[in-house]
Amino acid sequence: MAALLIVKDAIDHGMRAHDKTRLGVDVLVYLAINGLAWIMQTSLVRGLAGVGQDVVLGLRQDLFDHLTTLSLRYFSQQKAGWIISRLTSDVDALSDVLSQGLTTLVVNTLTLLAAIVGLFVLDWRLGLVALVILPPTLVLTRWFQVKSHAAFLRVRETISALTAQIAESVSGMAVIQAFNRERAFLSEFDKANDANRVTNTYAQYLNSIFFPAVELLGVVAMVAVLWVGGRMLGHGSLTIGTLVSSVFLLNLVFQPLQELSDLYGQVQSAGAAMEKITTVLDTEAEIHDEPSAIRAPRIEGDLVLDRVTFSYGRDPVLHAIDVHVRAGQCLALVGESGGGKSTTAKLVGRFYDPDEGAIRVDGHDLRSLELRTYRRQLGVVLQDPFLFAGTIADNIRFAHPDATDAQVEDVAHAVGVDRIARRFDTGLQHEVREGGAGLSAGERQLISIARALLADPRILILDEATSNIDRPTEILIEQALDRLLRGRTSIIIAHRLATVRRADEILVMEHGRITQQGTFDDLLAVEGPFRRLAAQLKDTALKGVGAQLQADDEMPVTGSRESSSASVASSEPE
Repeated sequence: MAALLIVKDAIDHGMRAHDKTRLGVDVLVYLAINGLAWIMQTSLVRGLAGVGQDVVLGLRQDLFDHLTTLSLRYFSQQKAGWIISRLTSDVDALSDVLSQGLTTLVVNTLTLLAAIVGLFVLDWRLGLVALVILPPTLVLTRWFQVKSHAAFLRVRETISALTAQIAESVSGMAVIQAFNRERAFLSEFDKANDANRVTNTYAQYLNSIFFPAVELLGVVAMVAVLWVGGRMLGHGSLTIGTLVSSVFLLNLVFQPLQELSDLYGQVQSAGAAMEKITTVLDTEAEIHDEPSAIRAPRIEGDLVLDRVTFSYGRDPVLHAIDVHVRAGQCLALVGESGGGKSTTAKLVGRFYDPDEGAIRVDGHDLRSLELRTYRRQLGVVLQDPFLFAGTIADNIRFAHPDATDAQVEDVAHAVGVDRIARRFDTGLQHEVREGGAGLSAGERQLISIARALLADPRILILDEATSNIDRPTEILIEQALDRLLRGRTSIIIAHRLATVRRADEILVMEHGRITQQGTFDDLLAVEGPFRRLAAQLKDTALKGVGAQLQADDEMPVTGSRESSSASVASSEPE
């Protein structure tokens, strides 16, 4: 505004008065004002861009941190692609507004206000003429706000659906190709992609109405000012310098107004994205520390499930389960699928809390212990081994990041992972692809067991460690498990009875209830669910109970153990 006042003075008192001295002074002052404005704007842009990126960084960190606190129930109910979309495209939409839009908002808002004030300072009559377009602009903006908010919400939803469909297709590509379902999945992708196109096209249609309309209103205001100003100039009530400066100021009104209108579309998209992000942040963690929670002491491993009842939905999955595992003992859970075995193990790991009853370790209710300090002493080897992108050594060290190379090598040797590493030129430094692609199921299993052993947990949960593995590999894994289970309280979920035979006690679970309990020999000696289970497995997994037992007799037995599983989610370092 100050620069245009100088322009007015230069025209009226410099050019028209043929005063070269005053004109020269006005030029120098004009240059100085614009130079100062450039420095201030550059500093403002850099500062606001930094603030915007800091906000985005903090939001993404908070969002990911919150996701890590949510229970397994949440991740079982949400598609992975939907969650990924919150962390990527939605945060990126906010990033665009905060890093670029924040600068646009501040700079153009200040420019707009200064230009309006300048119009009234130059001539209040021209200022009033320019503002005649304000009411229709406000009506148009309100219309666009209502329509675009709903439109951009649908855009975020279709992007989430598309991301989820892509993630599922990539993860299941082997199955898709094996069953010749490429065309069917391509058709599903085309539908999701077309839905995304339709919603984005409608959003751009709204933009195509709003932004040109704002420009048209600017043209109307300019014509009105020129017409009124020309008549005032003819009557001698207005100077040429004032009219020229007013035209420049009017441009400074509508140029930032147009840029703010463009920004408004980004803000609507960012608002829709923030609404989706908020749905995640507002989800409360089901598993969290109680205010009175204490730091878990070193666990001996005496484990009690006291009349535990649990349900994922309306119907209970477990019904008043009573179990006592003494420190250092091995408990095996067997039964048909859906009997509640894995749910019982997840409750011990405190991935869920029981609806009724309590789970106690060394006399402490798990809910009274700090979750992190408890899980640092817990080892879990799940049914499907999952390895992260990185070296074999990195995957072993996952549960104990501070472990030395020597400790990793000792564990690898003890479990037999060193045999796997010999296949590769770089040994334990061999790069593993995400999920362990390129390694067999047995090799991934051995690495996951080494990971658990390095964590040195006090309580160990194993879920089908030898399922779907050939007999030679199974023998290696059983030997690794003998080392892993020694001296630790362990819970084994297994279908192979040779594995179960090593447990100190066996629970047969059916429909969430314990139907039999005892040692391997005692249960096999009486008619009941355990014997029927053995008969069912005779011609499949066991290849005959006698053949399996004979095979086990050829290998050293250490008194208890074997288990199930696959990836290790063990203790988390402080």
